[in-house]
Amino acid sequence: MAWTMEKSVILHQQIIHNNSMDFLASFIKSNYVILFKSVEILAALTGIFLLKKYKKDKAAKLFIYFLIYVNVYETIGAYPRLIKNYESLFWINDLLNNTIFYKNFWWYSLTWYIGSSVFYSIYFFKVLKAIRFKFLVKRVTTVLILTQLMLYIIRFDTFISSSITEISILQLVIIIFVTSVYFIELLNSDAITKFYRSLPFYVATAAFILIIIQTPLNFFQNYYNTKDDDFVILNRAIRLFSIMFMYLTYTIGLIVSKPEQAN
Repeated sequence: MAWTMEKSVILHQQIIHNNSMDFLASFIKSNYVILFKSVEILAALTGIFLLKKYKKDKAAKLFIYFLIYVNVYETIGAYPRLIKNYESLFWINDLLNNTIFYKNFWWYSLTWYIGSSVFYSIYFFKVLKAIRFKFLVKRVTTVLILTQLMLYIIRFDTFISSSITEISILQLVIIIFVTSVYFIELLNSDAITKFYRSLPFYVATAAFILIIIQTPLNFFQNYYNTKDDDFVILNRAIRLFSIMFMYLTYTIGLIVSKPEQAN
C-alpha cells in the first residue's frame, strides 16, 4: 500500500513537471521576441531619455548610441523571419535561397560579434584612467579585432550554414579582457566606494555575465540535438533570461548612475 502511494506521488510529480515544462516552452516560444525586444527597446529609450543627463559624459553617450545601434541592427537582422512569414515577401525568400544572405549568420557576426568587440574596446578605453591600462587595452583589442575581421573575410562562405565559432570566442576574450582590466582599476581606486553610482560598473558586469553564459551555448550550437525538447527549451530560456538581465542591468545603471565629467 505504501509503495503504491509512493508511486502515485512520483507519477503526480512527473505530470506536474511535464506540464510546467510544456507551459514554459509555450510561453518562451510565444513571447521570446516580445520579451527580447521589450528590454532591448527599454534600455535604448531610457538612454535617449537620459541623454541630457549624460551630455558631458562622452563614454556614457557612446554607450547610449550603442544601445540605439543594437536596436537598429537587430531590426534589420530580422529579415529572414519576415520574408518567411509574409506571403507578399516570398519572392525575396526564393531569390535569396541557396545564397549566403538566406540566413543572417553573416550579419550578426559583423554587427554583434565584431561590432560589440569594437564598441566595448573603445568604451573601456575611454572609461579607464591609468595610461598603462589604456595602452594595454588599445594594443590587445586592436590585434584581436583585426583577427576577427580577417576570419570574417577569409571564411565568409561559412556563413551560408553557420556562424564562425572563432569570431565569437575572440569576442569572449575581448570582453573578458577589457572588463577585467576595468575591475582591476576599480578595485585599486577610490571609486570602489561608490561603484553602485558608476555606469561603467553596470556595463562591465552585465556584459561579462552575458558573454560567459552565451559563448558556451554558441560553441555547442552546431552539436546539440534539436529533437531534444528539454534542451531546446533550456537553451532558449538561458538565452532569453541572460539577455533580459543584461538590458535590465543597463537600464538600471543608466537611471542610478552619476555622469562622469572627465573621460
